[in-house]
Amino acid sequence: MHIAKCVFVLGTAMVLSAVMVASAAAAHDPCRVLTAGAFSKVMGYAATIDKTASTEMVCYYSGPDEGGGGQFRILTEAASGPQADAMVNRKGSAPPAGSGMVGGTYKEGAIIFSLAIKSTDHSKVDELVAEIKRNLK
Repeated sequence: MHIAKCVFVLGTAMVLSAVMVASAAAAHDPCRVLTAGAFSKVMGYAATIDKTASTEMVCYYSGPDEGGGGQFRILTEAASGPQADAMVNRKGSAPPAGSGMVGGTYKEGAIIFSLAIKSTDHSKVDELVAEIKRNLK
């Protein structure tokens, strides 16, 4: 299971570095786009933002124990053309089956983002993605 999580994280990191050059300051702060309060409401438990791990491009959420939490990452804010579609639809854009995580890579306008949560409930991903998309407009 740890290998599957590592593969997902490494795949996301490779896409991030290969497709974009992160600006010093992102237009959207992921921890403000998806707040701990909104994450908690959807997940059904009190989550906090891991401020030591979070950056301008990624926000990490911690649950009450090892079984909760997740991450929301803005991959690029200037996506266009076939490369954008390939980035969203590529193999490895979601956590591997059996990893205990669900999520994927999504697009809202020119913004491509990924979301992964420690859960097996895909409806929670749908709710979180809807919240993110509302806040990116």
